Amino acid sequence: MEDTSKSFGPAFEVPAVILAALQAGADMVWSLSGGKDSQALVIVGAAWFRLMGFPGRQYIVHADLGRAEWPQTAAFVEKLAQQVGLPLVIVQRKKGDLVARFEERIEATRATGAPFWPSAESRYCTSHLKGGPIDQVLRNPAPFWPSSDSRYCTSDLKRGPIDGALRSAEVVISAEGVRADESRERAKKPVVEIRASITAKSTVKPEENLASMSPEDALAARNPGKRVALNWRPLLNWSTEDIWRACGTSSAELEKRQALYRNGHHHLALDGWVGHPAYVFGNQRLSCAFCVLGSKSDLLNGAQHNPELYAHLIQLEIIGDATFKNNWSLAELPVTGRAAQLRDEVLAGKEQANG
Repeated sequence: MEDTSKSFGPAFEVPAVILAALQAGADMVWSLSGGKDSQALVIVGAAWFRLMGFPGRQYIVHADLGRAEWPQTAAFVEKLAQQVGLPLVIVQRKKGDLVARFEERIEATRATGAPFWPSAESRYCTSHLKGGPIDQVLRNPAPFWPSSDSRYCTSDLKRGPIDGALRSAEVVISAEGVRADESRERAKKPVVEIRASITAKSTVKPEENLASMSPEDALAARNPGKRVALNWRPLLNWSTEDIWRACGTSSAELEKRQALYRNGHHHLALDGWVGHPAYVFGNQRLSCAFCVLGSKSDLLNGAQHNPELYAHLIQLEIIGDATFKNNWSLAELPVTGRAAQLRDEVLAGKEQANG
């Protein structure tokens, strides 16, 4: 079967191991967050899969983060799934959404009773730096908000629930709209790798420990009843303009619509727009309405358009005694309107409680 991927973009990368797995009937799962990269992935990927005539199933999976999502995301992903004609599987964390996870982390952190700074009663700086053993809780207190070093929002709310959806096939490929020019860390990621979390493991027989093998070796060594899951990043080397073109628009078109929106022409700015509305609102990238890795500009945009959630997260900062981002509080955002009103009410309540 000839690989026709070159007709779908500048570098729609299809490693031989992916092609072989799909020709053998592997399930193809397109991950859709609602952002432009995953949108391009779904549009291009679904058409390519159909053109190739692979025998396996293809479908879309979306991890719903609940209250942390932009309100428009649910309708957007459903519309896109209908547009490309694929089944949409929506997964959620069973114990609650991302905001609930924040609240759980607050309670877990407070329950340890571990102080953050050293004090006369807790001189862990002395015990740790002068040779004595130190309690692990003091040395590494559980983080409250997610961070670049503790991305539990991804592991608990996305990767874990998506793993559950992927378990229905013995050979499954999870495609992600990850691009190298988004960050240095993403640039280091391979185009294809084993998804070790749900690939068959064995501590007794190395020859059956598929999770530790290369994708090629794992597929060759796999026996019926044993699962091999692969992560695939076909858009790794695409540019932002490549992405917008695949979505049916351009950066220039987006800039025009953003200008219209800023000038108060909201309906005109959004009419006929093919991407997620948050981009027209002004977002540079799209994930949660409030992402700890997002720019201050995106956080401000999230606050202006989601004032109730914004106020609730400030309340969590106060309750958890920890700022949202790098010792910088969400309350410092230069918000206006409803967001400013709710922020001030939360801060006034804090002053009264301390008063």
